[in-house]
Amino acid sequence: MKIEFPLMEPAYIADPTPYWKILRENDPIYWSEKYNFWVVTKYEDVEAFVKDYKTFSSASGPAGGLHQKEEDDANGVGFLPMIQNDPPEHGRLRSLLSRSFTSRRISDLAPSVHSLAKDLVSDLNAKAAAGEPLDFYHDFASPLPVAVIAKLLGIPKDYYEKLAFWNEAMGIGTGGRYSETQRSSATSELTQALREIIELKRIKPEEDMISSLVQIADDDGVKLKPNELLGFCKLLWIAGNETTTNLLSNSALLLQERPDLVRELIDDKSLIPAFIEEALRHQSPVNGLFRRVTRDYEYKGKLLKENDNVWLLFASANRDKEVFSNPDEFDLRRDPNDHLALGKGIHFCMGHALARLEAEVAFEYLVEFLPKYKLLPEAGLRIPVPVLRGWLKLPMVPA
Repeated sequence: MKIEFPLMEPAYIADPTPYWKILRENDPIYWSEKYNFWVVTKYEDVEAFVKDYKTFSSASGPAGGLHQKEEDDANGVGFLPMIQNDPPEHGRLRSLLSRSFTSRRISDLAPSVHSLAKDLVSDLNAKAAAGEPLDFYHDFASPLPVAVIAKLLGIPKDYYEKLAFWNEAMGIGTGGRYSETQRSSATSELTQALREIIELKRIKPEEDMISSLVQIADDDGVKLKPNELLGFCKLLWIAGNETTTNLLSNSALLLQERPDLVRELIDDKSLIPAFIEEALRHQSPVNGLFRRVTRDYEYKGKLLKENDNVWLLFASANRDKEVFSNPDEFDLRRDPNDHLALGKGIHFCMGHALARLEAEVAFEYLVEFLPKYKLLPEAGLRIPVPVLRGWLKLPMVPA
């Protein structure tokens, strides 16, 4: 059976799940001649590969083959610590970041997330009353994570007017709408801003993550390099925004498709965390990430050669019927729900608690707000990058 894998075609971008099902059932470890990489679609195999960091290296970067080494970029602009590292370096860096990215620091953000979500809903209602056009992505799903990560990092308000531009122009999924000149400008501006903020926090530290990271970097016994410090800040900025934005947009559409869920969640908001977990599984914000094979490796009759790229499709694994009963159905009470939406193993998403906090708080307000409006996906624009699943435009009108 010849399998078509139309990775960049509109039909695939709109709904890749039928193609994943074909692969899972016919060739779960599939070599794409057209794209020159392996595609892994079943839960068992994705989990095995992501845990075997010795054979499947992260050094090629999340998008595969795009790794920029530290020595290639003296400013650290293109280097993202941890997600482009393997042990033992990965362990050293993750341990350092975990000293700043604490559960207490995340939980302390909860009042700010509540305030931000409430204000964004209020602003949307005001725009609707004034007859202005509404867009869930631009007016809620994108600005909420941007504001939260700015608060977490300690970005001074002097830089706030640039945050939206930096976020979109540098994003994996959003950046395609910008010219190379604009993307380069955004990267340079953010890098310069972070350098300025790092020096500011060095002189006048506050209770934020950049201040904490600066303190770690300046500790003689730690040896956190300047480009690693800059890379950490950039990683937190990029990783802290795009995935959560996708989760919010995808989850809002799920609610619109299931009015029965809206009623349940309004009646019992303690179900919102379960709703978010199932949304992560059913509409994973990251379809999959790449690994590079470090040695010739035979697995289930397939020979993966050294330096081959391998695309681990977490989102497909989350639809595997051998792990999840009725996997294409959204089940609010699915238990267990051991999805791979946030990865697994040593590269399990460090920001999982923050993403969950933002989504859970957001939907405390959205479950009552969204039924008053109608999202218009047919007039929207999906992220045209197959690594991610989300929206760049999601208009809405009063119901």
